[in-house]
Amino acid sequence: MDKVEIFYEHALHEAMEALERGWDPHEVAGAYMAIAMRLYKSTMNEEDFKRMRDIIQDSDIPPYEKKKLH
Repeated sequence: MDKVEIFYEHALHEAMEALERGWDPHEVAGAYMAIAMRLYKSTMNEEDFKRMRDIIQDSDIPPYEKKKLH
């Protein structure tokens, strides 16, 4: 596993624990999305940020299984 995969697994574990503690999935996702967008905005020039935002918006992301989220 590379560093990105290791961190992804860590972040996913934290998110799933938050769901198990009763946090709403939209609250958890919103917090992670806000952190991600602010990190991108803080570390990219405007053109690259807009490109990244468009890539995220246009991505076809599969959902997690419902049973994992409740």
